[in-house]
Amino acid sequence: MMVDSMYSKLALVFLGLLLAAVHGMTETHRVEEHLKRYGGDWPPEYIPNTPGWKRQMDKRFKQVLEMDNRHKKYDGWMQTVNMAFLAPNFTEYGMGLVRAPEDLTLTLQHEIRTAVKEGKTRKEHSIDAIGGPNGCDFVDRPDLTQRVVTELQPYTEAWVGMPLHPVLAYGFRLYLNESDLNMHVDKAQTHIISMIYHIDRSEDSQPWPVLIEDFKGNTHEIELQPGDILFYESSKCLHGRPSKYYGSWYTSVFVHYYPTNGWMDTDHNMECHYAIPPWWDTEVPPQDKTQEPLDILGTSFKEHNCPNEWCNSQNTVKWSIGSEDGYWIDGGMRKHEFTPGLVDRDEEL
Repeated sequence: MMVDSMYSKLALVFLGLLLAAVHGMTETHRVEEHLKRYGGDWPPEYIPNTPGWKRQMDKRFKQVLEMDNRHKKYDGWMQTVNMAFLAPNFTEYGMGLVRAPEDLTLTLQHEIRTAVKEGKTRKEHSIDAIGGPNGCDFVDRPDLTQRVVTELQPYTEAWVGMPLHPVLAYGFRLYLNESDLNMHVDKAQTHIISMIYHIDRSEDSQPWPVLIEDFKGNTHEIELQPGDILFYESSKCLHGRPSKYYGSWYTSVFVHYYPTNGWMDTDHNMECHYAIPPWWDTEVPPQDKTQEPLDILGTSFKEHNCPNEWCNSQNTVKWSIGSEDGYWIDGGMRKHEFTPGLVDRDEEL
């Protein structure tokens, strides 16, 4: 017991040194800032405060608290406080499906297939959220990714209903045979409103659905078709492809935005630190732990005791409706008329 206590104290000392080195603060300062913001109330009101979202976030906080590795536990707190109540929600479900312009999709398909055929690909650097024995290939075409950003920004703004600032179009990644993508959320400061634009896949590809958790507590399983765009609130809604991909290659481009009106006035990463409660490192007795333990791999999540290493993958809302020109589809599979370009950009500051 004395040894355990000594290691606990050393771990907290190390955490304090790490916070001071990386973020210019100590654990004492962090706790002071937490108490200024939240007092002794825990948890703050979830955003949105729906029964399903509360159920998911209560479970996630319990899983994080039960983690044994303190560094992973702190990372888990960082990501979960942002999901649960720091990041606002801008839409009812946090996700929507729409059809991309056909001419853009056809151009991208032609260029990527040409690059694959001619061997004009490179190996992508290793990413902790992506598993599989073959890594990923990459097609570097910044001219095309810039076209995606420019042409599809009005689509994204029409979906979320406000002007946005583009951050990044990341592509074109080619997932290879036996790839998988852990569940994760994106950067709290910049990757707020995002899209997965599925462009193409090899003819031997088997279905490889996206999983995404919505604000009602549902986990959606969506098999994107080439030319589909999945909008999502990416710093808030867990998403990934935890099942294995089987086929030669599968490619999408990922585009990220943040709101224009004052979003960057707040350091959202620091607010994540301050939101973590003082008792974050409480030890949970083994007999009180959940049967669905959580693991953190870099910035991604896994539940090793469940199929596909994600428990909610066994209880999903499987989409039976596809995208359709002139409409977008919400998480309740309801269709809404869709007219890009109607957002008033004069509201932008």
